[in-house]
Order: sequence, then structure tokens, then C-alpha cells
Amino acid sequence: MEAFEDGPLKGFSVDRFLPGQHVKVFGRRKSFFVPVPIPSGPSERVPVHSAEPSNIIRPIPAWEFQDPSDYYLGCLRVPPPTLPSLFELSWHLQEPPPEEFRFPLRKDVYKDLPQGKDLFFSISSELLDCRAIAYDILSPIMRQNPSLSGASASARDSFIGLWDDCVNRIVSKFCAVEMVFVRKSSSPLAETMQDEWPNVTAFVRNFCLWRGEETDQLREGQIDPSSSIVEKLLWTYADLPYVLGYYAVGYIVTFCAMSRSQDRIVRTDLYTVDLSTPMERLKALVPCWRIAGLLPLLADRCSQSSMSINGGDVSYKLLPYSDFERIDLGSGSILEMTPNSVTRLFSSKRRWAAVKEIYDFLDHRIPHVEFIIRSSEKDLGIVFKPRGCKLNPTSCDQLIEALKQVTKALVALHDLSFMHRDLGWEKVMKRSDRENEWFITGFDEAVSAPQIYPHGGAASGRHAPEMGRGLHGVKVDVWGVGQLVKTCGLVAVPKLLRELQNRCLDHNPEQRPTAADCYHHLLQLQSSMSAAAGGY
Repeated sequence: MEAFEDGPLKGFSVDRFLPGQHVKVFGRRKSFFVPVPIPSGPSERVPVHSAEPSNIIRPIPAWEFQDPSDYYLGCLRVPPPTLPSLFELSWHLQEPPPEEFRFPLRKDVYKDLPQGKDLFFSISSELLDCRAIAYDILSPIMRQNPSLSGASASARDSFIGLWDDCVNRIVSKFCAVEMVFVRKSSSPLAETMQDEWPNVTAFVRNFCLWRGEETDQLREGQIDPSSSIVEKLLWTYADLPYVLGYYAVGYIVTFCAMSRSQDRIVRTDLYTVDLSTPMERLKALVPCWRIAGLLPLLADRCSQSSMSINGGDVSYKLLPYSDFERIDLGSGSILEMTPNSVTRLFSSKRRWAAVKEIYDFLDHRIPHVEFIIRSSEKDLGIVFKPRGCKLNPTSCDQLIEALKQVTKALVALHDLSFMHRDLGWEKVMKRSDRENEWFITGFDEAVSAPQIYPHGGAASGRHAPEMGRGLHGVKVDVWGVGQLVKTCGLVAVPKLLRELQNRCLDHNPEQRPTAADCYHHLLQLQSSMSAAAGGY
């Protein structure tokens, strides 16, 4: 047997026999099909009719159908050309895909689907059958949810499979870029509503643009999901028109948009579906597909705002960032950021205790550093404030101000005979709640000074060379200040600041300035720049 790998006969095969060989053929049909390639879409086959009466319909074996699921999925993943306005959004979510992009199904499969199927599927007029989509999307929608029978239907967890199958998985399936989902329950470490994660968050290019709040039923004293989805949101998305989400109470799911109006967050309800029956679940396909197309456009808008702002001297207040973030730090350590705080989760009690001991020692004794507000030995978690943003300075003025606050913190730290040992821009953050204020994080490697043992990270070049040799003291942090200047990303750095960088990066620690020297140097530089700009 010879198979065709490509060309117009791709997917077909030919049996070759020896001359004179007798072959018995079973089930041979009198009619046959000639494949005709269609360049603009999946392969279409045009039947060549035989003399057999047209009123006789013979069954077509399933393996003769071609599955164009990937083609149609690719067509439906193309985002719309522009973002609809908030006013147009409700209408946009209800607009079904064009007829030529609806998944073709075999007639017997299509017939078994409930009412409303024509908005997303069509009867195949050729030998086409989107089996993969039928298995992946339709099967979960059509089945009876076994976890929602009897008394279990009163528990929130029993609805999670239904919400994910009919909403979150569909949005993820049709989104053109990767979505990273995080599902969380209430945290014992949370103190306020904005310290709580939404029940569902999804990140598109590291921005939390899709979120959901869920409950099985409304109870007395419990906050309504329609309110909590707003209260857990801090608007950090600059001029983005809206972010998208849903709130669910049992079977009832309402898609919504959150937007900023002056100084408050406004929720706009867009479309409501009832997931209690397969017919109603089928109706959720269209809004989920439409939402999936908007998320990449929203992420692009955030990224473009970041790039344009980084290209000029613009206030950080305009720079969009995600109000919720989750970062895997490796070795089982997770960093979770909410609008107001940062939570570190550890994989071992020993590591948790060691880090907590360092911060307890430094507690409110050092300016411009993060500090502990809560901790839980049971959850191996530590909650810090303030909440910061990982942003490099975009101007020399911001760079000098950031370095000034860093060196001020180092002066107090070194007075305690303590050293950070791991300074870098990922450990220096800008406060999200104040303008142009910076602070140091990540004191995991901090120790008393001096130390006589080598430190393993010294080979990277980011750390002072004496750390790899053994004896090292507080001057390793001064090396870190030089690295901050060197890696700031700015081109037009003042000459006096480059001179400070070179002095800080001297391989002989005795030749480096102290943190106090650096602080006073930066004060003088800031004063001279203000005078030159006419600041007096």
C-alpha cells in the first residue's frame, strides 16, 4: 500500500498488486469522490455521481471524513481589528462568527445538538467533520456534570468543573496567545479585600486581564461576587478602556467589564448565561469566543503603553502594570502580589524560618525597605509591604532619586553591621502607592558583616569578586550600587554618575567608597543638576 504524504491526494492511499493476483473486495461502493484542492480553506471533495438512484442514501464510514478543526480554530483565533468601546461591548459579545467559519459537523452529530447550535456549528455538505472540536468542546458541555447531583450541588467546589469547562477553558481555547490561569480559594493571610486574590485569574502577557468571582449560592453575611470582583481590583492599567471577567452564582454566570470612571471602578454587565442545561451552555460559546479575541488586543495596548512610556521622560503613574502577579522564584518559592501587599510562600519550614528571622531583626530599623506585616507557619507564608513594581528608571532624575534612596537604606543597614549581598534592579522596586519612591526587597541572602566563607553567586559578575574568594564585608553592597548604575538601561548618564559607578566597581574593596559617600555624592549631583536646569 502506498500513501500520499502531500499534494491534492494527501490522506489517500493506493493498493498495488502483482500481475495476475486475485483479490476479493468486500463492501465496495459504486460511487466515488474526486478530491479537488481549495487553496483558501480545508480540502473540499466534489462527488461524481454514478448511475445509482439518488434516493438511496448509503452510510459513509467515519474514517473517510477529513477533520478541519485546526483550520477553523485558526480562523476563529484571529482577533478583531480594533477594540470595541465599552458601549459596543455587550453587542459585540453576542455576535456569532461568520457562517463560513462555523465548525462543520456530520449531519448525525449536528442533529443531536440542542437548539442554538447553528450559531457556532454547521452541517457539513462535504466530507468534513470537526471531530477534535466536538470531543474537546462539545463533550464537556453536553455531558451531565456528575459532581452536581444531589446534596453536593450546594458546595462551591462542585461547580468548579462546570465553570471551567463552559467558560475558562473555552476562552483559553480560542485565545491567540497563551493564557496562564491561577485558581485560588480564600487565603488565611489576607487582611483586606484587596489582599484577596479573585477565585480565578488569567494572565495574558503577564497582565491580569481576565478574572472571575464564584459562589454556589448567596448566603447571609457573605459578599456578593458581583461586588467582590470590583472590590478586589485596583486600577493599575493606565488608559486601558476595560478589563474583562465574570461572576457566577451557581449555574448563573454573568460576563462583565470593569473600567475606571474618575477615581472609582465601574462594573458593566454584558451578558448572562444559565449553565443548567446543555442548550444554555451552548449559548456561552459565542461570548467566550468573543472575549478570547479581545484579550490579546488589551495585552497589546498595555505593552505598547509600556514601550512608549519607557521611551521618554514620563511619570510612572501612567505606566500600566498588573494588580495581581504570581512569580515562580525557583526551589519551591512563590511570590504572589496583590494590589496592596506581597506574599512569599516557601517549600520548607527551615527556609521560611531563616528569612523571617532576617526581617524580624531588621524590623522598621531601615528606611526604604520592605517589612513583614503578617506570617503563617502553617502556610509557610510571609506577607510584606509595601507593594512594588519592577520598573527601571526612565530618566536620569529618577535614576539618581532611586540610587539616593537605596544608598540611604544601605547606610542604616551597614550601621547594624549587616549587608544585603544581592542588589540588582529586580530587588529594587518602585512603590505602587507613592510617586517616585523606591525601596529594597529580597533580603534572603543578607547576613552580618564580615563573612569569611565564599558566596556561591559571586561567579556571575553581578556580585563583588571578593565574595567568591571568601572574606567579604559591607563593601559588596557598594559594588551592587555600581551594578545598578551600569545596568540601568539609560544612555545619557551624567559623567559624575559614571565616575561613581567606576569607583563602586573597583575590584579592590578598600578603594570603593562607603554607602554614606555614595549617598552624599548623589545629593550633590542632584543639587547641581537642579541648579543647571534652573531649579532654584
